[in-house]
Amino acid sequence: MTRAPSPPALGELRNPSSPAAQLAALKQLKNFIVGHDQRKELVVRRGIIPELARVLQANVKAAGKRRQRHLNGGRAGGAGAPAAGDGAEGWTQEDEERLQATLIVGSLALGGPPFVAPVLAGGLLQPLLAALSPSDAPPKLVIATLRTLISLASATGSDLFPSPYRARIANEIYNKPDGDALTEILAQRSAMRMTQEQIGLAAELISKTCREDEHRNFLVKAGALDLLAAHFAAHVAASSLVSPVAEASAIASFPPAPSKSNFLQIVSAISSVISNSNYRTARFLYSQPIVALFPSAKQIASFEKYGFMVQPRPNDLYNTQNIPAYEYLLPQLQVAQTRESSFSKAFPALGSLTAPGDGARISSFADPNSQSSKHVTGQEYETAIYAWTIRMAREHRDDERLVFIELLTELVKFAESNPIDNRSDYVKEGQRRLLAVLVIPLLSKMIDEGETGGRSERSTKAMRLMAALLEYDPILQNAAADSGIIRRVCQVLKKSFDVVIGEQPKRWSPVPTSPDEMDSLDGVERADVLGNPGVSQEVHLLLKSRECSLLALAAIAHKEDPHRKTIIESGAVACIADSLIPYGRDDEEMARGIILTGAKDGNPVPVLIAACNAARAMSRSVSVLRTSMMDYGIAKPIYGLLKHPVIDVQIATTDVLCNLLLQFSPMREDLIEAGVVKTLCEHAHSADARIRLISLWALKHLVLQADNEIKIQCLEELGTGWLINTVSGEARQVQMPNKGHLHSRPETPSLGMGTPNAAGEQVDLLNAVDEPSMDIDNDTGASGDEDDVMADSIGLLRNRSASASSTAARNKAKLRAIKDAETNPIIRAQKEELRIQEQALDFIRNLIMADAGSSPGDMIDHVLQTFGRDRFFEILTAKLRPRSPSSSGPPSSSTAHLASTPTSSSPNPADLGTTRSTGTSAPSSVSSSFAHLAPPEILLATAFIIVHLANGKPSHRQLVIAQAPLMHHLLPLFAHPDRRIRVACVWLVNNLTWIEDASDQANARQRALELRALGFEERVKLCLSDAELDVRERAKTAMEQLGKLVDGVVGGNSAGGAGAGAGTGRTSGAGGSGTAGFVGLGASASAAAGGQRGWGHDR
Repeated sequence: MTRAPSPPALGELRNPSSPAAQLAALKQLKNFIVGHDQRKELVVRRGIIPELARVLQANVKAAGKRRQRHLNGGRAGGAGAPAAGDGAEGWTQEDEERLQATLIVGSLALGGPPFVAPVLAGGLLQPLLAALSPSDAPPKLVIATLRTLISLASATGSDLFPSPYRARIANEIYNKPDGDALTEILAQRSAMRMTQEQIGLAAELISKTCREDEHRNFLVKAGALDLLAAHFAAHVAASSLVSPVAEASAIASFPPAPSKSNFLQIVSAISSVISNSNYRTARFLYSQPIVALFPSAKQIASFEKYGFMVQPRPNDLYNTQNIPAYEYLLPQLQVAQTRESSFSKAFPALGSLTAPGDGARISSFADPNSQSSKHVTGQEYETAIYAWTIRMAREHRDDERLVFIELLTELVKFAESNPIDNRSDYVKEGQRRLLAVLVIPLLSKMIDEGETGGRSERSTKAMRLMAALLEYDPILQNAAADSGIIRRVCQVLKKSFDVVIGEQPKRWSPVPTSPDEMDSLDGVERADVLGNPGVSQEVHLLLKSRECSLLALAAIAHKEDPHRKTIIESGAVACIADSLIPYGRDDEEMARGIILTGAKDGNPVPVLIAACNAARAMSRSVSVLRTSMMDYGIAKPIYGLLKHPVIDVQIATTDVLCNLLLQFSPMREDLIEAGVVKTLCEHAHSADARIRLISLWALKHLVLQADNEIKIQCLEELGTGWLINTVSGEARQVQMPNKGHLHSRPETPSLGMGTPNAAGEQVDLLNAVDEPSMDIDNDTGASGDEDDVMADSIGLLRNRSASASSTAARNKAKLRAIKDAETNPIIRAQKEELRIQEQALDFIRNLIMADAGSSPGDMIDHVLQTFGRDRFFEILTAKLRPRSPSSSGPPSSSTAHLASTPTSSSPNPADLGTTRSTGTSAPSSVSSSFAHLAPPEILLATAFIIVHLANGKPSHRQLVIAQAPLMHHLLPLFAHPDRRIRVACVWLVNNLTWIEDASDQANARQRALELRALGFEERVKLCLSDAELDVRERAKTAMEQLGKLVDGVVGGNSAGGAGAGAGTGRTSGAGGSGTAGFVGLGASASAAAGGQRGWGHDR
């Protein structure tokens, strides 16, 4: 076969006769390959990469040092700078050669994934990055370099099939000194076209490459996020949406406003940087430009009559003085409460749409006398940026709309999981209803495109964003379901299984195929060999739609059985089962793009995780668990994924097992026979805290009401010594600054891992979804200089008023608190340790719970024997013993004070806290008296272990009451702010005073007398006036039993005994709060809170 000749220009480039000839050869080669993949392949195989590297590396620094910074648009004159800033002045032949070589690399990158490998193997990345600095390279070269890097990043695969080249490029970009060049580009303050183009391209590069937390943290420390916020604010200010609270000097100090196209790239970059981090999101929200432009609701309250500086709507029934500022940001939306309304469930009650005392605000097109003419506002959010983002999402269309919804999604995540949040439930509900009315319909409409048009990147992204917004929020889930989105998403999911062969068509090559082409598949990088072709765009889009549709279904089905029923009726359960099948093909076939999309062909890792999330949501229903999940054989693929090499898949799979292993699951026995016990116990010994936690959670469910043989097997597989070490760690409190005094950062009493916030809602930091680690300046997690960069380095807000300075100080204190909660390694380690301790205690609690078919007390005897009786009770006593103030917090700096909890899963969003979560709020003096106890979750788990011990044989009750230190530490818990703990304490008295039979009468009376002597009777009397009905009712039974025994009245099975009931009140109460408690299955919601993962709490 005739060998294809090399282009003449390539020979001239190898041996240039003159600089002018070399430049001409570069231009000829650029024109030769543009738009022709075969020609690109030819020149790569003929060795163009080393020649490009030589040109780019030659005189890299020399060319830049000859220029003054003002040639790149950096003069103070800004728009008035001379035209030389466009690169005309000082442009040399070396610069032109570098430009042409950069353009050739960019053209090669547009050829797709195969061309990335030779580009990187030839060492072209470093000289490209060297041309990023505006002080070292002319503007034209900087722009060309940014475009080339964007093309390279776009060709390096996706989240579904991540390429090692993708991480390699990102690691080089976000590393000093190259990473600082991006900050230098963003710091430019010229209005010149080329400068603004550089800023927009830099933002686009960030949005395409910033996917890892370490890279996001690098940008935050470098000040890039603050600079992006400044450009963001500049565009908003130029659009006239300005609050009267903003000082004119602040707006005047903003950089020149970017164009609309550049602004969209800036918004995308901000979303990428703040993703999955409360601290980074807060850093954006509390940056000076954002605070100046979007003041809080409190700040604008006194200026509300002025509204935002926009034109009033025509024909308003009220003048501007009666319309709040937020009204100008959001559209006037009529909330029609009619039976025919498809979103009726999502709308709030009419009276809830305005603050108490506010008059009705009637839209200009509504009947003033109508009872349904009130509308939703944006005042529910802390800052006006939420309302502004919603308005932008509604004003824009298609991809531009998704850009703003993506930013809104990150902001909403922060609003829901902010560890120092003190909003009331009323306000939070208003926020969710606002989204349900104004945002969810937009996403629902965009998803329609995927159902009608098949495969669409836009609809796929819309499903992903909807899943993120709906997660664990019933109001939004109902709004989405009412829009009919479930059936449309199910259709998209089913269409994703249309068989499409993903093998790349063999392109004609001018060079004969040789064994050298296999080098790239064998891990050998060569500059003259193309890399892996990767997966076709069609297959990638189809698999991405499968992943996002599964995520959307998992979010919608998280709470409500009717939603799950609709999913079943749409035939999506079979697709969920098929999505649990991993790829079985070898790496070479994957690399060559030989990917099929049929039902049995396998799925990439992100699809497997999304399918596990959907299976977990569906399995939260008992009926679905016993019917559809069983019919489609979910158990087999789930168990197979338990040994998947990717640990994130193992975690997601174990999440599903938490529900499949419950006692009423028909798949439980099959999983046990398959060996799930041994596998889960092995995972419980993992070095990864996440898999240890979820494995213990699954084992806790497995031993619930299991046969004693299974319980003993679990205990032996885990190892008694390992379990003792796990539960014996110190249950140290996790601390945080006082919410009400963040500006002064005082030393505060330690808060437990679960307390109510100012609104009374229960929040629990120890159940929070782990936030990514932040690079911090010291070991204590103090903010250090990083926060000072945010406050002082940009210089955007000079000569601030005293009020503005006070706001900045408060925001800076909030940032420190949020950063400590997210990044302090000591606090994070304590949270992980406490969560694992809690699950280990729950495991023991369920382990000793008597099964209906076994003798009560058999497992108690076994546990006491294996643990050692004295050692076992010492562990329990240690959990209840108060800590000294010095040991209740992290031994780090004063900035490391934190409080506690999650968000959910996905694992789930949860919350934070420790004061009374009952209807009664405890005085601060009462709350502080429990500051040095273990967190409420640890106290609760320990208390219920003791309750179960007292539910065994009479000898066990005697043994419990004989533990003087243990009983002494239990006594104060009758007044604990957490109602669950008070219920457990009263249940203990019920169990200790229970009369097993006639022979136990005398011993029961003796126990009652001892309880009276210890002061338990007096504590139970106080519980008779408790604000919680559950506590009061249990206290009545306990007092009746105590009175009969102490007064010598025989008949423990009469009135009081029947009310407490051996099989109802006594046993169910003892085990309900951490064993068999799940909402909707016969137990109370309060019991469920400490019970099953996913059955009434967060799974």
